[in-house]
Amino acid sequence: MLFAQQSGVQVSVESALLQGLSSGRVKGRISLEQALAQLLTDSNLAWQHSADNAVSIHRREAADVLQLDSTRVNGQAAEYQADRTIDRRTIESLPSGNGDITSLLRTNPSVQFDDGQLSGKSPGEISPANVSINGARYWQNLFVVDGMSINNDIDPGSTTNSYDQVEGRSQGLALDTDLLDEIKVYDSNVPAAYGGFNGGVIEANTRNPSKELHGKVSTQMTRSSWTRYHLDKDDPDLDEFEAGYGTGNQPEFDKVITRATLEGHLTDTFGLMGSFSRKDSTIPTRTFALSHNSAQASEEQEQTRRIDNYFLKSVWQINDDWGLDVSLTHAPETAHTYGNNALYSARDTTAGGESIAARLVWNAPLARVEQNLSWSQLENSRSSESDYLIAWRSSTTKNWSNSTTASEGGLGDIEQEQKNLSYKLKADWNSFRTFSLEHTLQTGLELSHSSTAYDRSSPYTSYAVSGMTKTSTCVGDDPLCSIGKTVNGWDGQYAKTKTVTQGKIDFDTRAWAVFLQDDMRWGRLKVRPGVRVDADDYMNATTVAPRLAVELDVFGDGQTRLTGGANRYYGRNLSAYRLRDGVAALQSNYTRASQTSDWVYTSRVANGAKFNELDVPYDDELTLGLTHIQWNTEFALKYVNRKGHDQISRAWGAQIGQPSTDTQVLASNYFTYYNGGESESDIYTLTITPLRDFALWGTRSSGQLALDWTEVQSSGLSDYTTSIGLLYVDDPIIQYQGTFMNYSDRPAENYNRPWTVRLTTLTEIPQLNLKWGNFLRYRDGYRRIAGTGETVAYNGQQVRVWEETDYAAALTWDTRLAWELPTAKDQALFVNLDVSNLLDKAIVSNTDSDDIATYEVGRQFMVEVGYRF
Repeated sequence: MLFAQQSGVQVSVESALLQGLSSGRVKGRISLEQALAQLLTDSNLAWQHSADNAVSIHRREAADVLQLDSTRVNGQAAEYQADRTIDRRTIESLPSGNGDITSLLRTNPSVQFDDGQLSGKSPGEISPANVSINGARYWQNLFVVDGMSINNDIDPGSTTNSYDQVEGRSQGLALDTDLLDEIKVYDSNVPAAYGGFNGGVIEANTRNPSKELHGKVSTQMTRSSWTRYHLDKDDPDLDEFEAGYGTGNQPEFDKVITRATLEGHLTDTFGLMGSFSRKDSTIPTRTFALSHNSAQASEEQEQTRRIDNYFLKSVWQINDDWGLDVSLTHAPETAHTYGNNALYSARDTTAGGESIAARLVWNAPLARVEQNLSWSQLENSRSSESDYLIAWRSSTTKNWSNSTTASEGGLGDIEQEQKNLSYKLKADWNSFRTFSLEHTLQTGLELSHSSTAYDRSSPYTSYAVSGMTKTSTCVGDDPLCSIGKTVNGWDGQYAKTKTVTQGKIDFDTRAWAVFLQDDMRWGRLKVRPGVRVDADDYMNATTVAPRLAVELDVFGDGQTRLTGGANRYYGRNLSAYRLRDGVAALQSNYTRASQTSDWVYTSRVANGAKFNELDVPYDDELTLGLTHIQWNTEFALKYVNRKGHDQISRAWGAQIGQPSTDTQVLASNYFTYYNGGESESDIYTLTITPLRDFALWGTRSSGQLALDWTEVQSSGLSDYTTSIGLLYVDDPIIQYQGTFMNYSDRPAENYNRPWTVRLTTLTEIPQLNLKWGNFLRYRDGYRRIAGTGETVAYNGQQVRVWEETDYAAALTWDTRLAWELPTAKDQALFVNLDVSNLLDKAIVSNTDSDDIATYEVGRQFMVEVGYRF
């Protein structure tokens, strides 16, 4: 048998038992027990150990068959407690939200969500949520789909749409979860095959086409009238929210998701799957604050959000030893928004992009060899209605504003693009023995070339105005001149100075990596040492990341396993660090003596940023875990300690001893990036997972209870886009909750709910064609950690006082009811009803500096109706 040859295990079976049987391919690094279970699925055969390194296969007893007809065996915890998997059944059964990958990670106890992204003031958004794994920065996770990285490293930490920046994305392609077969999250003891992360690896595998011709079409929707809002009655800006002023205030919205899939095999060995999905959100908005009450200012506008997925996948089983799959993805993400308090300020931001990925698998005599070749083009760009911005003084003619300034125009166009070509080779070698030690080697090679660009190909101009006298007139058809009494007494005004921005910054990066690990087994003990070496010419750095995981089968029966590990994970240095160097220098200043004079060049703006070669940030990890199976239930306890080093912070050059020596070239207040951040995280998790479904009156139920306790401390900023103050550089003593400590020792302010209890249940009621999925989460309340503005004496000096404001813990219950009405063989009409926050709890997600609370979304209904065939 091919399985025996590749696994190194002796398999005994009567040939007559195998006649007429075939099995699917077993993929991935899984245990012997898991591989045999997959191979024998639906075969009426069972296996048992017959000797060391030998198994026998026999016909299953009738009693066993009857029992298993109504019983599903659920997977045990991964080897070395390295990963957790969300399978297709769970993906289909749980409330899908916006149908994005990260929303499904709520069930994982090692994952924390951005408090701000839970805001109930903006339920019309559809972008994937940012997540932190084991306390790391959200842009330091590795997203992998079918072996290809989909990280957008242009500027993932940017949270603003400003003059020279576009709001960023970490997940480069916002794929719909309907495409996925499983999502696997590696959060500790991560194999050497993965690099370029500090947090964890989020690996998604798309579905293969079905053998028979099948398809599905559906429409899913929700809206503001199906959503409960919880608002702080003391919020002074409550009227602005209700009026829909600004991008983030969304009292009204309509959200529609359309999906269509067609799949099947054209031959016994070649299959295709084509899929399309579109997520649309329409949000009425007001561009001007309520204080601006002119007719122009009071006009209602319309924001929109859209994510498209065009996906085509082919699978070709060339022969027993060779397999090839190729996928093409086009997944643009667009948002149509407006600048606040400005005419002609509409803009469209674009993220996402395209990818082509090919995976060739060869079951060679000595190894399973997998090769991945991929190309992707991701962007993070903006297209503006106006290529100028002029701040008029409010006047009798520029009268759309009630403030002293009447702004007109937008932020201009910015094109940011990342192209990546990569090749990966991985070999899982057949097991072999040296004396009593069994070895399973894995080796690999990775090569990549990326091109990144920041481009203002069209000139963008910002203007400053000056006053005119009574005798002045606007000569010619000059849009930069206006006659009319201004609020400060001018009889007219014209643009006197301007700054023009145009130019391009780009660079290429080449990188390579090699890795080796040996999964060794000696009796009841398994040890997996490994090493990964990465290098690139971006920072001219070569890193060596050792990996070690250990697992002991305590009693030799697989029921009690003790795991441990010591690992290092090197992250990625983002393109933004280099792109920021030179952006300010793309600006040129001009002036004119009068409204009729020619524009005269005066100077080039000094560069506002400086690029330094940086060390690669890394995390050192220690793990200890215990799994035990009792009463057909697995109890898994795990502790993870992470220490982050050389994390990237942003500072003014003078703050870190690097003042500008030529302010004509480099501004005196320039900023730069440096390796100034440190962090430490302690994460305790406990999962309780029944290994068999619970059967009652013809129904089947499964579930998992997960608990976590997390403590995160960090000396750096929560993002790299804000320059630090002296607090971060000097790391002084502060008083926090009555205790004196260094500033860096205070708890993290985001992605840090200290404890959470999560319960997931899935119930199938075949006689009613009904499935019921539930996710309940009881979280410690939001903590506001901030300075009070007060000081106290400590060792003869005054130190600042920081306090923590705690909000109540909260229970949320999300549920899905999925019902089908069979219409013909393998055809059915289906309806999915999702209810998030079923109990309609008012839960604080964050607060501002005045202690005004923002709450999470209240009870919300979402309905999907479709037909499958």
